[in-house]
Amino acid sequence: MGAIRGLILFGFSVCIWAQLSQSPPGASTEKRSYAGSWWAGADSEERAGLLNGVADCMTWTVHKPGFNATPEQLTDQITRFYQVHPESKNLLVIDVWQRVEGRAKPVKDKSAEAWQNPHWYLNGEWWMQVSERQQFGFVEGYLWCMKTQVSSTAESYPRSTNSYRQQIDGFIKANPRLANEAVADTLRRFRERVQTVAPK
Repeated sequence: MGAIRGLILFGFSVCIWAQLSQSPPGASTEKRSYAGSWWAGADSEERAGLLNGVADCMTWTVHKPGFNATPEQLTDQITRFYQVHPESKNLLVIDVWQRVEGRAKPVKDKSAEAWQNPHWYLNGEWWMQVSERQQFGFVEGYLWCMKTQVSSTAESYPRSTNSYRQQIDGFIKANPRLANEAVADTLRRFRERVQTVAPK
């Protein structure tokens, strides 16, 4: 009986370990589909973060115009689109964004004077003012853009979204003098370089 009990406890321990060792939600942003079903299930903070992350990457890395609206301008428009068009639940948020962009009303913001700078207001100071869910959403959106919208890059981000969020958060808290550094630039500090083989 003692041996059987030991085997049962061992098996149970292995099962628990396997569950704990799994990557947290958002680990594979490339495979995740940020469409209507995701939007309906996400909270307002994660939505806002995702929109900021996608906007930052699409504007300053992909250099594609039309992605400089704020979450305050877009969230209600995107929500309304999915509600009015339930058949479009599989349409990606980024595609809905492009459809409703012209309808977004401008929102005055105290940081508007800094929006001409690369990455706008999305720096360490902004990071420290938003919730962890919005931070998570930002990294989620930025990484999704890097992995799906950038044709070729020497950078790789193989770890989980939450892992990068924690690294960014730790760096910003440890370096308050770099509060003006863009969050995207801070994220790049933790990138892994992709080695390319030179043609013979």
